[in-house]
Amino acid sequence: LLFEDAKTKEPVIIVNDSTGYRGFNFETRFKTEFPEPLQRSLFNDYQYQIDDVNYLVENGCGITLAFKNNTFTRIDNSFSHKNQYFGIPFVHDNKPHLFSGYGLFTEKNIITYYDFVTNEWLLKKTNNIESISPRSSAFFLKKGTNLYVMDYLSGRDHVLDEHIRRLDLNTFTWHKEKRINKDLPLLKTPFFFYNRVQIDDKIISFYDKIIEVDLFNNTVQTFDYSIFKNIILLKYFQRPEMVTYVYESNQNYYVISEPYTSLKGELISEVPLYVSEQYSIFLYGFFIVVFAFAFCYGCYKLYVSYRAKKGQLLYSVTKDQFFVNKKNSLQLAPLNKAVLKVFLVQKGSFFELHSLNDVLSEDLNEDNYVTINKRRERILKD
Repeated sequence: LLFEDAKTKEPVIIVNDSTGYRGFNFETRFKTEFPEPLQRSLFNDYQYQIDDVNYLVENGCGITLAFKNNTFTRIDNSFSHKNQYFGIPFVHDNKPHLFSGYGLFTEKNIITYYDFVTNEWLLKKTNNIESISPRSSAFFLKKGTNLYVMDYLSGRDHVLDEHIRRLDLNTFTWHKEKRINKDLPLLKTPFFFYNRVQIDDKIISFYDKIIEVDLFNNTVQTFDYSIFKNIILLKYFQRPEMVTYVYESNQNYYVISEPYTSLKGELISEVPLYVSEQYSIFLYGFFIVVFAFAFCYGCYKLYVSYRAKKGQLLYSVTKDQFFVNKKNSLQLAPLNKAVLKVFLVQKGSFFELHSLNDVLSEDLNEDNYVTINKRRERILKD
């Protein structure tokens, strides 16, 4: 069990149930008792520092220990949840919080927090929890009142999220940030294989290589080790900028503290963290052009329709009148109106001229073809 003492800011390692060492050279030995039957190795993932007290939470969440004055004390009224393995621990409002994780055969997108009044883990309400998918083993960085989450591959190698997500801790609202470059070498290995720490505003991961992820300067730099070691556990100490780590060699375990810069070797590669926005700009521009074209075409069609309706002839059945623009009634002779009604009934189709004869001869006592033909010619001309 390896952690940073919240009060002295020095490394502490517990090597068995009753022996601990502290200091960057581990020169100070002390006696302690680790609560039985708990396993020390299950308390390396979720470690919090609040008011000079260390709080260690069991992997999977639930059981919570306080470490103060070289003494471990169990403080919770909980149990082993086994529901949030590989989650994201962070402190907010002087309370331990835990986002996401894997357990009970599902990944989670929930946030839980430890309540010092009830000594229980409670669910924290998130305003738009549906906007972030369940996940585990995510990379994360806390800056001020914002928690940044990067998770393209899960431990089960399936695609989860192509964007950086930001949790505003003032409102507990999720926001979608920039799109991640999916060709990153970092994404070729499931995240749970990495030892990860935050150094300044960078996420530093340790595996076969050292990878520095800079969310704010859009870089991912890959470094060799100065001397490769099979690191099992690693913690970063802001003052004096040291890393303390446990490594395995020939089936033996060793612990060492050294400056991070001495552990880091030569730069191997540097690639952008985010994809180029040019494609997105082109896509947005394309949609804007299409929308503008559709809008102009719609306006043109409305204009044509308006111009057509402006001179359109309308017939009112109730008034038995023809109108233009529903305002000006046409003063038509009876025969002209009768013929126009025939055209109205036959609208959109051809008809023979002699079909007008019945209308044109209604006031004649007998069929007089000469009169009917003259009437037809005159009325059609009108």
